[in-house]
Amino acid sequence: MDITRLRQGERIAALSAIALILIMFVFTWFDTRYGGVLDVSGNAWQSYGFTDIVLFITALAALGLAYLAATRQALNLPVAASAIVVGLGALSLILILVSLISAPDVASSGLVSGSTSRDIGVWLGLIATAALTYGAYLAMQEEGARYGGRAGRPRRSRGDRPRREPPPPSTPGP
Repeated sequence: MDITRLRQGERIAALSAIALILIMFVFTWFDTRYGGVLDVSGNAWQSYGFTDIVLFITALAALGLAYLAATRQALNLPVAASAIVVGLGALSLILILVSLISAPDVASSGLVSGSTSRDIGVWLGLIATAALTYGAYLAMQEEGARYGGRAGRPRRSRGDRPRREPPPPSTPGP
């Protein structure tokens, strides 16, 4: 494995993925206060029920993209690996934005309603996810992959099939 083989987009995606995983574990994402008496805060794993898994899979996919590029391995996928990471990154960004608009209840006991505030972790997670998505998009552009499959290829109609020329006649020997 040679890390010097990574292009700029793959490096950005991999470093952002490492940062996202660390941010998910270390920083507090949401803080819920119940009547000023009880204060419950949680990181990404404690705050989400489904979004944390999507974020983790996105980070692992970005690390896998960098690993494939560093080892010069190719998978037989119908689309480029970087395009998959871009799609996962976009989904992760949408899920984080939704949680910013409607914050999850960290400790949903249902007995007492509380007010939930956003902490530094969710903002850092948003930045790391945006950088990961940008890096994967840049990697996709660097390798020439596009969404839409045949977008950059010229189209031929049925009548424009290339014609086969007969082979040149062979010359008789001496």
